This record gives sequence, C-alpha cells and structure tokens, in this order.
Amino acid sequence: MSTLKLIDVKKLTFSYFDQMVLKNINFEIESGQRCLIIGLNGAGKSTLLRLLAGKHMVKANCLFSVLGSRAPQDQINGLAYLGNSWSRTIAFAGNNVAYQCDIKVREMMTKLQEKNKERRDYLVNLLGINLDWKMHQVSDGQRKRVQIMLGLLNPFKLLLMDEITVDLDIIARQDLLRFLKKECQENNASVVYATHIFDGLDDWVTHIIHLSNGESKGKENILEYSNFSLLKSKNMNNCLLRSVESKLREEYEKQKTKEVTEIEKKEKNKTKYGPQGGYSSGRFYNYWK
Repeated sequence: MSTLKLIDVKKLTFSYFDQMVLKNINFEIESGQRCLIIGLNGAGKSTLLRLLAGKHMVKANCLFSVLGSRAPQDQINGLAYLGNSWSRTIAFAGNNVAYQCDIKVREMMTKLQEKNKERRDYLVNLLGINLDWKMHQVSDGQRKRVQIMLGLLNPFKLLLMDEITVDLDIIARQDLLRFLKKECQENNASVVYATHIFDGLDDWVTHIIHLSNGESKGKENILEYSNFSLLKSKNMNNCLLRSVESKLREEYEKQKTKEVTEIEKKEKNKTKYGPQGGYSSGRFYNYWK
C-alpha cells in the first residue's frame, strides 16, 4: 500500500500573547503511521495538536500542510480531532455542558449517526455504550466514551488525539487502541496521539515526536520507535514507559534546577531592592548595607 504525506511542517513557531510556546518545529507524518508525542508538562504538545486541527492560525512564514491545507478543520477532508475543544465552563452549569444535558445518546448529532449507522453500531458495541444513556446521569468515563464515538463516526484519514483516553477504564482503552491500529493498517490512516499513559502502547506506536520547551528534539524530529527504544539502558526490556522516562528524566532534573535558580535570583533581588522592588524612597533599604 503506497504512503502519502498527511502532515508536512517546517519551521513552525507559535506564541500566545508574546509568550513563545513552540519554536522551530519540523516533522512529517505519512499514512499508516501511529505517532506518539512525548514531553514534560508545558512542552507544547496540546498546542501543537490544536494547530494541526486548525484551532489556531499559523503564521505565513512557515511550511504548514495538514491533509493538503493550511487551514484544516475538524471532520473536513478526513481530519478528526479528539481533545478538550468541546469543554467550556458556564457559571452554575459545570464543564462539558453539551455532554451533561438531559439528552439521550441517540439524540446527539442525529444526522451524522444516521449517515454512519453501521459504523455507529460498531463503535457503540466496541466502547460499551448504551444509546439510551441520558448524558446528565452517566459517569465521566461513560461521557468520554460517547464523545469518542461521535468523533469517530466519520472514517478518518488523520486522527489527532489529546489525552482523550484518560477517563476510560483499561478495557475500553485497549479496545479503542486496537480499533485505531486496525484503521491505520486497513485504511492507510494515521494517528497522532499525545498522552502521559504508556500502558499497552509498546506494540502500538510506530513513531515518536519529542517536544522539549516547545522545540522538537533530536537529529531526527520524528523517530521510529525501534530507534527511540535504543536510548534506554539494556536492562529495561524494550518497555516504552521506561524508554520515555529515561529520555525525559534528565530533562526534568535540569528544568527543576533552572526553576530553583530563578527563584533564588528573585529572592536575592527582593533583599537588595526591598519587597516592592525598584529604587523609590523607602524601598532601597538594603542596598547600602
């Protein structure tokens, strides 16, 4: 089966309110790949996925193509995004408002369910969903299953997932991962998945992107998992979790040391210039000591 380039990103940089989040990101995703994005909290994983899903606009000075478009949209041209984009907070109403209303599963996105009834029924059975569930009466995990089912109703060419399985029990999660692997193998689709839960992914992932402080790391910005696993020590039994931990541990310790140093500098400046800082009268009390 021939491969197609589904994502092509070169020199991608992105900022929130003048705060640099992603810097010089370069990678490609081809059809059939199941790619894991790894990195510490705040590395930019969710932001990268939201950019790929078209939730934010990118600057014109970078190469950015997702399914042949610079402005991708969820459920358009074979793109699917499963994350927290449907979550919003309203006073006295809570989170995920659409998923907490007094409505049955079968009454949500009815036209899309009717259009893909056979696929809907397969996903309902796979995820253990009851179409007569009322969304205000189910658990967070059941609610998440419904979101996944609705997000996968249309067959996808490229699926972007941001920690979507965190509320699923182990059975639902493993069944979903097997389904997605089958979709990639049989339909030449691809999945890009950001998660901190690595159980059951050893024989699932094919490639890895490592983000560190908003930058893609390594000589190759996307590594085959077989090559990435060589970074671990020999006694780790080819375990993805231990491979990722060994890769990120040194980075984590360096980040902690840097944060402690910055705090110490701030405390030193407070002593020098007073708790309010600056040179105004009454604040500059320790400078001449």
